[in-house]
Amino acid sequence: MAEQQPPDVERIFAALDAAQVHGHVRMTNDLDLIPSPTPANLKRLADALQELQARVLNAGSEHPQIDARMLPRATLWQLSTPHGDIDILRDAPGAAPFPQLRNRALTIALGELTIPIAGRDDLIKMKNASGRPTDLADVAALTEPEHNRE
Repeated sequence: MAEQQPPDVERIFAALDAAQVHGHVRMTNDLDLIPSPTPANLKRLADALQELQARVLNAGSEHPQIDARMLPRATLWQLSTPHGDIDILRDAPGAAPFPQLRNRALTIALGELTIPIAGRDDLIKMKNASGRPTDLADVAALTEPEHNRE
């Protein structure tokens, strides 16, 4: 079995930035995105995912390639690209509505790109709501005194 490489987040974000899609990097081997749910944004997201050669990993999916009409049909799409795996989340547990998440987002630089990511408090709420051991460990790390700066 080949060793899994970390995602090429700069390549993924470059395609998403070109389509003006909001994203969030999770501390795993994939990239978690919570897109604006507007039809125009979902179309841009689908176009960016097609450019990235995204393939649907969801069990039972009859379509290996994603399109804008499919995106609202599931709360989680798990995708694979040659650049790394991507999860598209809609109605993520613990997440505020998209406009609130976007208004509270932090902006980071990644090469030439400017990327909005979920703010610390929103990230903690989502990780607590998931309840997975890895997310709870992330919460513990995020709430240590040296991380209490945003």
